[in-house]
Amino acid sequence: MGKSLVAVNAGPRAGWNTDTLINEAIKGAESQGATVQKFNLFRLEKYTGCISCFGCKKEKFKGHCICKDGLTPVLDAIRASDGLIIGSPNYLSELTASFRALYERLIFQNLTYNLETPCCNAHPKECRKAFELGAALALK
Repeated sequence: MGKSLVAVNAGPRAGWNTDTLINEAIKGAESQGATVQKFNLFRLEKYTGCISCFGCKKEKFKGHCICKDGLTPVLDAIRASDGLIIGSPNYLSELTASFRALYERLIFQNLTYNLETPCCNAHPKECRKAFELGAALALK
């Protein structure tokens, strides 16, 4: 049985460069027996980047974004897939805001934090340097 892949187009225009490259990658994957589900971020219902609600950190939802919006089916499909193809145009030397929203939601749900140890207790030298830098900038 072939691999299951998800392809994500983070560009706004169907049939243009990014979309064409993603479609070619899909054709290549399918030629090797993969099944591919494609999402166009600009065609989804309204969604946002991570809102830092920490719902994905709770034991009941561990590693799953609890925000329900247009990205929910994309995140669910990615989680169930064997691989991911993402394409985004380059806008002002950056990826699109739509890509960034997906990236935040995809990555943050799997990050962990040690909530028992505040940052400045765990990293006192780094926090002191950050404090001194902030103080120096305020004096300028």
